[in-house]
Amino acid sequence: MTEEEDNFSREVTEFNNEYGLTSNRDLLIKKKVKTELNDLENEAALLKNEMESMEHKNVQLNALQLQKNELKQDLFTLQSELKDLEKVIREAERMTKDLEAEKVQVIEKPHTDPECLRLKKELENCRNDDWESICETLRTEIEVLQMKKYFGFPFLEIKGF
Repeated sequence: MTEEEDNFSREVTEFNNEYGLTSNRDLLIKKKVKTELNDLENEAALLKNEMESMEHKNVQLNALQLQKNELKQDLFTLQSELKDLEKVIREAERMTKDLEAEKVQVIEKPHTDPECLRLKKELENCRNDDWESICETLRTEIEVLQMKKYFGFPFLEIKGF
């Protein structure tokens, strides 16, 4: 036999073996079917596991979506509260500014108000008066009043008080 014949013979044998042409064909077909069935069962198990995994992930995704919605609502609430607080702060700042302006006016009032200036001048005049002479005059008047009380008749009255 030549090499070419050997190759041809080997190829024919491989072909026959592969397709079961020389052996019991039913046995080979059953074997192939069994192998394919096992492969399909394995693939089905893998697909079932993948589906269960996807269902689990879907449950987790739904829980995360619910949590996301709750957090969005919380964010909306917090933003609303922030706006309210900013409004309160602006009002407090305005009130503080008004109070500071009023404080300046109150501090300046003794220096600018005519009534305060008049009272201040009167106080200064009282400080400059001779307190001793006023005190002596009051003592004299007290003595006169006491004499009137004890003796029951008018004495010499001091005018001007």
